[in-house]
Amino acid sequence: MLRVFSVYLFLTIFQAVTSQIPENCRRPPPGGVTPVDCCKLPTIFTDEDYKECGIEKGPLPKTRGPEVCSEHVCILKRYNLMKDDDIVDREALAKFLDDWAKKNPEFKDAMEQTKKKCLDKELPGPPEICEANKIGFCTLVVTFDNCPTMVESAECNKLKEHMDSCKAFYPF
Repeated sequence: MLRVFSVYLFLTIFQAVTSQIPENCRRPPPGGVTPVDCCKLPTIFTDEDYKECGIEKGPLPKTRGPEVCSEHVCILKRYNLMKDDDIVDREALAKFLDDWAKKNPEFKDAMEQTKKKCLDKELPGPPEICEANKIGFCTLVVTFDNCPTMVESAECNKLKEHMDSCKAFYPF
C-alpha cells in the first residue's frame, strides 16, 4: 500500500491546497530516498495485485493524478475495500488494517494511528484528488511517522528530519 501511495502524492495534494506551505515542504524530500525505502514494511499487496491494476513497481510511480486514482481504486477493489468507484469503505479498510497488523504485530501501533488519523474523519484536499489517494497518502505519512522498523542511515535520518519539520503542514 505504501509503495503505491508515494510521497510524491504529497506534492499534488498540498500544492493544490495551499500556498502557505514552505517551499522546502512542497518539494520531494532531499536525499533520493522515500518513506518506503526507510520504513521496512512487510508486503501489504501482492505483485499480482500491482500487475492486475497496471501499477509498475519501482521506487516511485510514473504518474500522478486521476490515472493513479484508478490504480489505487483497483487495488482497493481487489480486497473489497471500496463502496463504489468514489467511496472507500472505511470500515472494511479498518478491518483490513487490523488483520494485517495481527500478522505484523510490530506495526499494530502504526495501524491504530493510521485508522485514527486517516479513517475516522474526512481528509482535506481538492476535489480532483480522489478519496483513495488521500487515504493512501495519509497512510504513508502516518505509518512512516510511527514506523517500528526504521532503517538507521544518514539518508533515512535526513528524510525523517524533513518529514518532521513539515509535519505541521499535514492536515491530519
